[in-house]
Amino acid sequence: MTILCNTVQGNAVQAVDAESTTLDSTAPTSNFSSLTSTPPSFTVPPVHLSLGAYGRCPHHVAIEQALTHLPSDPLIGNLSTAKLQLCPQNRGRIDVKMARRLRVDHPTIEWRLHANVQIDYQPRIVDLCDWRDELYWFAQVSKLSSVLGAPAYTAHAGRRGKASLAEVLRYTLEAEQLFGLPVGIEGHYPTKHDTWLLSTWAEYRMLLESGAHYALDLSHLHIVATASGYVEWRLLQELLASPQCLEVHLSGNDGSADQHHALDVGSVPWWWALLAEVNPNAVLFSEGRQTVVSSSMLRVA
Repeated sequence: MTILCNTVQGNAVQAVDAESTTLDSTAPTSNFSSLTSTPPSFTVPPVHLSLGAYGRCPHHVAIEQALTHLPSDPLIGNLSTAKLQLCPQNRGRIDVKMARRLRVDHPTIEWRLHANVQIDYQPRIVDLCDWRDELYWFAQVSKLSSVLGAPAYTAHAGRRGKASLAEVLRYTLEAEQLFGLPVGIEGHYPTKHDTWLLSTWAEYRMLLESGAHYALDLSHLHIVATASGYVEWRLLQELLASPQCLEVHLSGNDGSADQHHALDVGSVPWWWALLAEVNPNAVLFSEGRQTVVSSSMLRVA
């Protein structure tokens, strides 16, 4: 099957057959970052804020920052706070009392939990690969999602040594039965020691064909593309447009690691125009780092 890809020849971007052509393996990976896009003539769908963009701030500080200092991204512009994602980067435990308070204090905001958000007294790494060993943990996240009125939950696939991709895809479907709402699996990216599941184009194809819901992190796919030397455009378009796509996560990196940079208006990412392809029911979240403005709440945390 012919798959359209991008290769770099000088500063030109060309469509080629992925089965026969890739980037020159001797070229530095920074060459791949020259695959930039001219801002297309379409209206970018609303992009909402992932509270993980505030880093290690406590949850209440991140929320206060988002609601009192309009978050923005250099390329996207102003970000929406109509939907907010509570993330593991933020410090502090989320319990039923806090979830109820968020609903009461901010009844117009759509809340949702992401990944191994802290629900215990100490932070823990729990991914979908841990499903069988962490059923109680996932049941607690399910309860909190219900209290928050969350429409969906997304979590990372996790480590390759703990389960196969086929098992994790099955666990995602089982988790939906527990939660009673869509549960999406978020893929990863290649590392030196091949740590993570869902880190190659072939595995993303398996995800698309599995029928499972998912969150698509375009910054992760930038790392996949940089490591492989090409973009599987058709697959990426299908992933973005699929009704199985629950969320699309946006941030920048240099292609070597997940860095959660804000997007650079001077170097539009190569995937930018593909936002026009996104499933209209998917939610876009910006994960690019936000500046924390001085707040009295910082002294309380």
